[in-house]
Parts: sequence; structure tokens; C-alpha cells
Amino acid sequence: MVLLAVSLFAVPVSADVFTVSNVKVDETAKDASSAKVKAVGAAQVIAFRRLIRRITPQGSAEQLPEFGANEVSNMTSGMTFESEQTGPTRYKATLKISFLPDSVRELLYQYSVPIAEEQSTTILLVPVWKTANGHILWDGKNPWKEAWVGVDLEHSLTPALVPIGDLTDVSAITAEEAAARDSVKLEALRLRYAADKVVVSVATQQQDGTIHISLKGETSFGFLNYAHAFQIRDGDIATTLSDAALRFLFAMEETWKANTAQINAPDSSLNELTVAIPFDSLSEWNSLRARLQQTFGVSAVEIDSLSARGGIVKVRYEGGIDELREALKVSGLILSEVGGTWVIQPYY
Repeated sequence: MVLLAVSLFAVPVSADVFTVSNVKVDETAKDASSAKVKAVGAAQVIAFRRLIRRITPQGSAEQLPEFGANEVSNMTSGMTFESEQTGPTRYKATLKISFLPDSVRELLYQYSVPIAEEQSTTILLVPVWKTANGHILWDGKNPWKEAWVGVDLEHSLTPALVPIGDLTDVSAITAEEAAARDSVKLEALRLRYAADKVVVSVATQQQDGTIHISLKGETSFGFLNYAHAFQIRDGDIATTLSDAALRFLFAMEETWKANTAQINAPDSSLNELTVAIPFDSLSEWNSLRARLQQTFGVSAVEIDSLSARGGIVKVRYEGGIDELREALKVSGLILSEVGGTWVIQPYY
């Protein structure tokens, strides 16, 4: 069970909680190009679902409808392709996708869903793997450490760091000292990583086909004491440990959200402008929209209509029209009024 004495203390957001990394997709279609379009759409939907799960309390977003790729795309501010593999009819990739905070906030407000977007202070998480021959932290294969390295800890509501295990770490503390929670040695490690608190987790493979895991330590949201046995699935220890790490992170986030989530009204100080964006190709449209979304002061871009030659969008932005025009110039875009219609075009 998880025992947490909660104290409401947060620091300013140090990472973008509206960014979701390690989104894996694998799609096939009639050709590679079509497979990529299909995969990108699927990745955006997967990332959006993960984001909603991250920033809303468990069960609170059940009233939200299912959103498709086109709807989610309107809330997407950018994506990074972390890896790609292309075949004649197949596209496989890992992406990092960012969302427009105000668009997500407004959506959740419409459905009266509470949101938490402030991160807790950073935890240093020390994962120890216990075998019949002893404890492993730095030396040898530590699958429990590898499982945590594969989790998106940076963008979590309860961000954590995993020690890299270089010579300085090896000299600072042994696996046995970490498992015994040597307070002096752990404090030295915490100071090296400038973390707020340190938590130790020990995973032990049992003969009954389970892995027993404990996670214990002080956090900015209370004392954490977690212990659970996970059944090894199909002999796959790595996948079992990855699922366990995600479950532990989810438990920490849920505790944090239970005390920080609230229903937030959209920022009423934002202005809205309907603009036309002409383009000659789909690639040009995607480029123009991405530059618009990433413009300083622009908080949301909503598509009203789209044709083969242009689109009509609503732009929500901070400040006045002159400030928007100047910000767009930095993004290489021109805002002008033509026949009573506002138009955004690129510099040529």
C-alpha cells in the first residue's frame, strides 16, 4: 500500500507537463508515405490520452468523448521524431509530442474536468536489483534501473532523476548501502544531483514467478512507503518491470493530483482573431500552422474550415493586434487585412 502524508508544496514548472515523449507507433498502408500519415495521427491520439491521464485525477475525465486525430491535431503544438524506420508499406517511429496548454485547459474546462499542471519538487530515485548473489546498483545488469530510465520522468507531475552510475556515483554509495538506506551516503548522492528528496526502490525476483518491489522515502508530497508483488508476464522480466515503474509513477502522480487538481477557467485576458491562411500544398499548410502555433503569445489555433487551397482558423493570443503582428514577424509570417479579412502569409 502507499502511505503518504501530503504537504502542499510545489515549485515552478521545470519541464513542460504538456509534452509526452516515447510515443511508439507502427503502421502499415498502401505505401510508406500513407503509413507515415497514419502513424503520426495515431501517435497524436496516443500522446493526448497519456497527457489527459497525467494531468487529470483518475476517473475524472471519463465524461470526455473520444477524440480523433484531426481534433487532437488542433491542440498539438509540435512533434519531434526521436527514431524512424520506413519500409515499402510500413512506418515505425518513436515521437515526442507537445500540446497547446490553453487549448487543453479550455477543453477540460468545457467538460468540468479538474486539471493539475504544477510539478512537485524533484525526487532522486535509486533503483536496486536484488539477486541470489546480492544487490546490484552500478555493477552488472540492473533491469530495475533500466526500467526507470525508459520512463518519461522529466515531464511527469512528480519528476524524478535516476543516477547515471558514473565513477562518482559508484564511489558515493554501494548497492548494499542503498538497499539499507544509508542516510549519510544517500544524502551525498542527493546533493550531487540537486534533488529535493531521495527515494530508494528495491526489486527482488522471487522463485514463485513474481517480482517483489518496495519503494520508500520522503517526498515533497509526503512519506512514501510502497510494496507490491508483480507477476512476471510470459517470462518477460523487462516488460514486467517497465509496467511496475509506470504503476509506481502513476500512484505518486495521483496523490499529487488529489491535492492540487482544480477546475480552471480559460484565461479571459486572451484575444481571439479569425484569419485566413492560403497555401499551395499540404506540406506548406503544415509548416505555416506549426509556425503559427509556436509563435510567442499564441496560446491556441483552432481550425474552422480547410480546403485544398486554404484554411480559416481562430487564433487565441495575448496582448493586442500590433503585438501579435510583431510576434508573427519573428516566426516569418505576415498578418495583414485584405478586404475586411485578416490574412496570414509567409515572408517570401
